[in-house]
Amino acid sequence: MDTRDESLHQGGSILGSVRRKLIAMVKPGLDLFEIETAARKLIADAGAIPNFVFVDNYGFATCLMVNDEVVHCRPRHYRIAEGDLVTVDVGLEWHGWQLDTADSIIAGRPDDKFIETGRQALKKAIMAAKPGDRVGNISKIIQEILTKNGFSPVRQYCGHGIGRQIHEDPQIPCFLDGPVVNTPLIKPGMALAIEVMMNEDGYKVIVEKDGWRSRTADGSRSAQFEHSVLVTEKDPKILTLGN
Repeated sequence: MDTRDESLHQGGSILGSVRRKLIAMVKPGLDLFEIETAARKLIADAGAIPNFVFVDNYGFATCLMVNDEVVHCRPRHYRIAEGDLVTVDVGLEWHGWQLDTADSIIAGRPDDKFIETGRQALKKAIMAAKPGDRVGNISKIIQEILTKNGFSPVRQYCGHGIGRQIHEDPQIPCFLDGPVVNTPLIKPGMALAIEVMMNEDGYKVIVEKDGWRSRTADGSRSAQFEHSVLVTEKDPKILTLGN
């Protein structure tokens, strides 16, 4: 394993553990901003850097979404209620390499069909990240699983390559727009942030005046599931599983 791959595995393991701990915090009555505070401490204690802070002056370690919020929501003081769908998106830098991950959970209640479908779509999409395949097959798998179950892939945002920068090529949409053969070829050594961004009803998204917070146009719930993945000669390796 070369130095880059070793760093990606180390950083991914740290970030996966951070995500798991943050998701475990999601309970009715918790102040949402406590997740941001915990993320900063967990990342710092591991000797890593919260990379979201430096993205276009975003300024926070996490993006925290509730119910109809889709992506890029700045942490704020909000008391989580039972039944709220909460999404935690978090990233870090480790030895100059970037990692990114996200998960959604329903506060105080078991996973429902919406959450279970998102998890299944991410698992299947990751399995398609193999050399010689194309990014379009990842997109196609996500779209087919979501639409078959009555949900919509978000079209305004997408997964992405990851490395020295958080967002690199190739873009990995959650839907297929055109022939698979016209999409980027997957090659060994690629690091990909594969994301399932899904709405319970329509795919349309509204971006608020702050330029960050987005929500579903119809008020339906939204969820996000994401892992950073390393493409190998054989099976893809999920970097952000954590312990």
